[in-house]
Amino acid sequence: MKKVLMMVGSLRKESFNRSVANVIVRELQRRDWQTEFAVLDDLPLMNQDIEFPTPTNVMRLREQVKTADALWIVSPEYNEMIPGVLKNALDWLSRPTKAGVFGAPDFIQDFPVVLSGAGGRKGAKVGLAHLMTLTKFMGMRPLPDSVGLRVPMAAFQTNRFDLDGDQKAAIIAQIAQLQSAVK
Repeated sequence: MKKVLMMVGSLRKESFNRSVANVIVRELQRRDWQTEFAVLDDLPLMNQDIEFPTPTNVMRLREQVKTADALWIVSPEYNEMIPGVLKNALDWLSRPTKAGVFGAPDFIQDFPVVLSGAGGRKGAKVGLAHLMTLTKFMGMRPLPDSVGLRVPMAAFQTNRFDLDGDQKAAIIAQIAQLQSAVK
């Protein structure tokens, strides 16, 4: 059984991006994929002064990635950039795992990553473009089609975001791409 590590770029428990991630998880599980959520809220800020020995929380995140077959990032954009908590997690993943060894660790090289996000008028597409560039730079293998979902204004009043048929179809298409990328 294949496993996807879900990484949500918003810390808010009821965030729109968490809602999207939950839809993705249900669809993946219907296709017999295992899923797990990455824990980002307790990671220390990336700081070379505390890099070795590696903080326990960072080791946990690295292990979550190592035991997965793919990473699926679901993220909003803040001021047309990725959220700090997500950037911090990716910075930790890109760092060497042993003192004196330089470069990104082998376990993220050519690692498949799917990018989705929900946001306002632009549907998080600017932030997703930044994520595409960053994950490529890290040596990961982002799937070619990211999906930016526009959150309707009504959702901001009700604090509830339900994907419409076209949005869900876009997510289903990403799952098909993932299934092709991870054999």
